[in-house]
Amino acid sequence: MRQVVSLITTTSRVLSRLVAYFCVGLIYLILGLLVTQVLMRYFLGAPPSWTEELAIILFAWLVLLYATVGLYEGFHVAIESIPARFERLHRWADRWVAALTILFGWITLTSGIAYVDRTVGQKTAALQIPIEVLYLCVPVSGALFILHGVSRLIGPAEPAPEEATS
Repeated sequence: MRQVVSLITTTSRVLSRLVAYFCVGLIYLILGLLVTQVLMRYFLGAPPSWTEELAIILFAWLVLLYATVGLYEGFHVAIESIPARFERLHRWADRWVAALTILFGWITLTSGIAYVDRTVGQKTAALQIPIEVLYLCVPVSGALFILHGVSRLIGPAEPAPEEATS
């Protein structure tokens, strides 16, 4: 059982790091596309329509993928309503949040797959590529939410912030 937990937590950590690096690359690519569009509008008076469409598709991927990194690294929005001295209650609340994250990931995964299935055969307006390229970001992020949620649920408890600094 310990090996399964280790495999899941290691996979979660590695995928989170890879997704974070991928998102940095997406940011640079989106920036390049937008600069290209502005320069072509300014110098040629005719920006290509495909740069904006591709930037929007990549931005959707960026937002949803980096949300999973936020879950793994714990920089998502959280309300600290339980005083720090109630350590057992904190652990219980963290487990509930992890379980709800898994549920959210499952809903995202299944509804994303269903939506991708309904849009098969459609093409984007400017690029004329399958629209699934855009919508696949939803089930992919759902699967990553499930992985990171399971990792948080079964993984070792992280030390409280004041314990980590001492």
